[in-house]
Amino acid sequence: MLGTKIAMTGMPAWRDGENICALADGDRHLGHVVYTGEWEAFDGTHPNDTGNGFRRLGAFPAISIAKAAVERAVCQSAEVLAKSAVSGAWIS
Repeated sequence: MLGTKIAMTGMPAWRDGENICALADGDRHLGHVVYTGEWEAFDGTHPNDTGNGFRRLGAFPAISIAKAAVERAVCQSAEVLAKSAVSGAWIS
């Protein structure tokens, strides 16, 4: 059901499991949070500093805070891309 909703709307949505939650739209994995004793948040739109995984956003005591960190990172990336598209510049 959720996958169908994402495909129909194209809007990002969370898919929640007991120890891992993933944020995706109809085309992309945008980020995820993993429970390891605390909630680790990852930005799926950027690599980490060594280029061998996703950018780590931090560890958080609550799932809601970890999800908010992922959403904020994704929104900031979208804003930068939108501004660069309007100005004619390309930022990778």
